[in-house]
Parts: sequence; structure tokens; C-alpha cells
Amino acid sequence: MKNIGFLGCGNMGSAIMRGIINAGTFTKNAIFVFDPDKEKMNSFAESTGVIPVANEAGLVLNSDIIMLCIKPQKFSEVLPKIKENIGGKLVISIAAGKNTESIGELIGKDKKICRIFPNLNANVNAAVSAYCGNENASSEDLAQTGAIAASFGDAIILDEKNFSCFGVLGGCVPAFAFMFIDALRKTAEENGLNPDVAYKASCQAVLGSAKLLKEKGGDMEQWVKRVCSPGGTTIEGVTSLREDGFEESVRKAFEKSLEKDKELQSK
Repeated sequence: MKNIGFLGCGNMGSAIMRGIINAGTFTKNAIFVFDPDKEKMNSFAESTGVIPVANEAGLVLNSDIIMLCIKPQKFSEVLPKIKENIGGKLVISIAAGKNTESIGELIGKDKKICRIFPNLNANVNAAVSAYCGNENASSEDLAQTGAIAASFGDAIILDEKNFSCFGVLGGCVPAFAFMFIDALRKTAEENGLNPDVAYKASCQAVLGSAKLLKEKGGDMEQWVKRVCSPGGTTIEGVTSLREDGFEESVRKAFEKSLEKDKELQSK
């Protein structure tokens, strides 16, 4: 079995490591990790059984696959430290705003580079992640990247030119969903529902609705109509949401996030 090394064990890196261990994609003794926060790294290693290393060079030397789980603004500082030892190893980045070409400029344009764009829901093995590879990445490299992404949720192979749009859908939408659920919870409490019941019911209503759509498919407007009875309570709420510009607000939020992504990539 190949060894995999994680450069960084923050929230997303640690979630991915737990996902690949739980899925059996890699065993814990085939996973190496380095993080400059030694206390955090050692605590994580102790709780999971992965192997901590002393520095970036040691991580690369021990690994066949290198996962870049550091912040994108750290790339120009960290990647030059490891480029000489990468050789023909596969490099996988989870950083937003850094495409395979820009990573190649830092570690070598001949390197095998793939990307995974995960989201926060990787913490509960319910992420939706896009992945792709550069021209040097083989079909085996892509398959390996896809298997890693599938360890903590759904994985979709995607042309890199579409990563910005996917990044908003996968990366930003959880925050939008949290806001929607919280608004439901607060209103339910204001109308007398027990806070614990309001919290659990709001989460489950949204979770169940998404599960139903994902598993059954079909036209979403037809699903809306199936919930609405003429003259009933649901149609009253749906009409109010539409009159107040619910769909347009969602569209505007999505496009604002997309504009910001393009702005950041142009810098």
C-alpha cells in the first residue's frame, strides 16, 4: 500500500485523514503528517494513530502521495522547501484559488498535480468534492484522487475551469444552509417550540428534504407542488417566500460569492 503525507492538519486536513482511515482507503500507519503547530499535530497523531514527522522534508521523503492541506497564502513560502524531493510523486491540493498551473509554477511544471475541492461537511463524511488533475497526472493518479475524495462524501470529477462555480456551490452553500436552518429554529422558538426540539427538527427537515431529492430525483418545482395543498399552510409560506424575493436573494448571494472568487484568483 502507498503512504500518504499530509502537509497541515487543520480542520479540513484532519477531517480528510479521519475519512480515509474510516473508509479503509489508507491504514493509519501509512499516513504521515506535519504541521508547524507541533502540539496540535502530536495531539491529533495520538488520537488517530497516524505518524507525525519533524519537518516538511521528512513528510515528503516518507510519502508516495503528498496532500497540501495548508492555507493558499502559505504556498509560496512552503512549497519551495519540498520541491526538490517530490520527484515523480503525486501532489494533491485542497486549497481554493490555487489551480494546478499555479502550483506547478512553485514545484515544477513536470510534476503530477491533482486538486480536490472539499467542503466543511467532510467532518461528518457528507462532503461533496470535485477533483481534477493536470496533464501530467495519469488515469491511475486521478482514480487515486477520486478514491481519497470519496472517503469523506461524494466525489465528482470536474474540469478545472468549473472549479470556481463548484467552489461556491460546495464551499459557500453550507453557510447559506446554516443561516436558513437557524432562521427556522429561531422562528419556531419565538412561536413557543422547545429550543431543543426546534433545533433538531429544523436540521432534520432540511436534511431529509435533501436526501429525498438526491435519492428520488425529478423536477424540484413538482416536489414543491407535492408538499403544497391548495389553500393550505405550505402554499401560504411558499407564496410569501417568493413575494419577498427568496429565489432572487439566493441567486444574488451565489453570484456575489462567485464574483469574489474571480477577484481573488486575479490577484
